[in-house]
Amino acid sequence: MKKKLLGLMLLSGLFAFSVAASDGVSLRQKAQQAVEAGNYEEAYQTYQELSSQCDSIYQQIYGEEIEDLRATYRIDELELQNKEYANRLLSYFIGIVLFLSAAFLVCFFFFRRQNKQLTISRKKLEEAKILAEESVKNKSLFLSNMSHEVRTPLNALAGFSSILSMDGIDDDTIRECDDIIRLNSDLLLKLINDVVDISCIDLEHMQFHLASCDAVALCKYVVQTMEKIKHTQADILFRSDLDSLMIDTDSSRLQQVLINLIVNASKFTKQGQITLSLEQKGDEAHFAVTDTGCGIAPELHSRLFGRFEKLDEKAQGTGLGLSICRLIIKRLGGDICIDPSYTDGARFVFTHPLGERSEA
Repeated sequence: MKKKLLGLMLLSGLFAFSVAASDGVSLRQKAQQAVEAGNYEEAYQTYQELSSQCDSIYQQIYGEEIEDLRATYRIDELELQNKEYANRLLSYFIGIVLFLSAAFLVCFFFFRRQNKQLTISRKKLEEAKILAEESVKNKSLFLSNMSHEVRTPLNALAGFSSILSMDGIDDDTIRECDDIIRLNSDLLLKLINDVVDISCIDLEHMQFHLASCDAVALCKYVVQTMEKIKHTQADILFRSDLDSLMIDTDSSRLQQVLINLIVNASKFTKQGQITLSLEQKGDEAHFAVTDTGCGIAPELHSRLFGRFEKLDEKAQGTGLGLSICRLIIKRLGGDICIDPSYTDGARFVFTHPLGERSEA
């Protein structure tokens, strides 16, 4: 019994800290008094009652703690679920943002590319439109120039040919008519040659026949020929410090350029001088045709080498001469321009490589 009592006392001591009610304290005191009085049976029953009360209190406290733990667990579980849901939402949001960003970038670059292609297409269309307008303009200018230029020599040929068929004309009249017919025939042939040249010289497969040529001798020959057939009172001269200058060129094409430049100068130089000059600078030959005529206004320089451009509508020609000269010089590997610093008339300068450097 004492052992049981000691066990109950130990158990009551362990749970005494949790017994806060006043009746629990009273039972413990009553049990101690019974022990002191030697009434162990009463003390046993009192301690047993106190133990039952402690068990009840412990079970109540333990149940409350269990409920608190369960509530805490449920709260933690809900918080964990909320965190998982929030993480899932964040993942979905990030995925949607990345998808929309990728879609935006794809659309941006797609539309940018489409806009670039559209810009290029518009540019090409605009260029094609300009070329078409330029072609129509050139065609109109060509027809206008040719109808005027061809009509003049044809009328002269028809008129003076009819005079030759008349009876009773003297020899002087026949010679005069013959000279006029020959002159207009040459003019008409030149017009046709200009048209043929401008139509075929652009073809990439057209080959120039290059050979070694003495540029000094060629220039002298051109000047002598033009001096004999000139239609101006201006003197046609050749000046050069060189005795000889060998170049690789198409001599007939180079001669054509020189003749075109001199003929063009003679139209606007009724008196004075037309000078063909030649000099060597490095590995290039520099040709120049200088006149003392009326000159060309600076604002018209940019139009000089355009096709069908006639700065003076009263002057004969198709407006193709300078354009043909530039095409030939380009094909031979040189360049041509008007000297803007010369103000006593007009000076056309072009270069020609000494060796073979043709663009043909």
